[in-house]
Amino acid sequence: MANPLKFLPMILAQAGKQELARTPESSSEVTENLDDVLQYDQVMQTALAVAYAVGLTVVHRARPQSTGRPTRAIDLASGPGLYTLCLQTHLKYGNITGIDLSPAMVEVAQKNARDLKLDGQVSFQRGDITDLAGIKDDSFDLSSFTDAAHHMPDLATVGKVLSEMDRVTKPDGLVMVMDLARLRTGALTENYVETIGANYLKMGIPYFYNQFRDSMYAAWTYSELETAIPRQSRRVWVQLVAKELPTLQVILGLPVGQQQAFLRKGYPWAPNDCPVPKAHRLDWFFARFTLFSAKPKYFAAASAKAA
Repeated sequence: MANPLKFLPMILAQAGKQELARTPESSSEVTENLDDVLQYDQVMQTALAVAYAVGLTVVHRARPQSTGRPTRAIDLASGPGLYTLCLQTHLKYGNITGIDLSPAMVEVAQKNARDLKLDGQVSFQRGDITDLAGIKDDSFDLSSFTDAAHHMPDLATVGKVLSEMDRVTKPDGLVMVMDLARLRTGALTENYVETIGANYLKMGIPYFYNQFRDSMYAAWTYSELETAIPRQSRRVWVQLVAKELPTLQVILGLPVGQQQAFLRKGYPWAPNDCPVPKAHRLDWFFARFTLFSAKPKYFAAASAKAA
């Protein structure tokens, strides 16, 4: 866990005009090497578990009350399947599909599902998340897309993914997108990466450290990612941006007719079942405070605009 006091100079340095331009990742940046994939497979012991806990909490607080019927979820860019599996273990979605472009990621994700004896409820397949043409409209109760929007080459592609998520999600379902946010300057970014990433190097996962660094430079600012929200959607959309040091952002497509982001408080687990390792619990406290204390930004449904 990073010393919280180290973040104070970063918070001060974030104030001011955005100076750092985006550096897109390499177009060939699909993780194929099994050793590299296995580094990703350790992330539940890193600070990334904090981001996953944020995503799970957002879904828990925003989704409608359970009707008791079987629920389906799709998780795009699912990687080794760790967040995907959490959708079952913590949020109890009954049938979940994870999609990723990397065969090696899919292979490891399938093994993780078998190890947890969840392969009957959670499946993984190789696929291009920018092309969901084979999936029918209104198929899922939840569509999620975590820590991967920055992998997309441009905002038009991100917008296409969000529009497809909107299409395949049921009217009473929820769309959830979570990703990093680019910081104001290169110096601030390097400081943040070194502070957070020190644990990655200590764990012996340098590939993941380098990917994290590239991701921080490829991330969209919150004003950029906002432009990818579907403008002709039947849903109200919401953007959440962490206060002070906005390194995390969330976009929600609410169930049709739902006007507020959160219907409840709390977490979808008992205190002794929190997915965040004890070493990162203080990080988890600050992450949830800075995100959930921020004022959500709402975008009206297309029908409301027309009226």
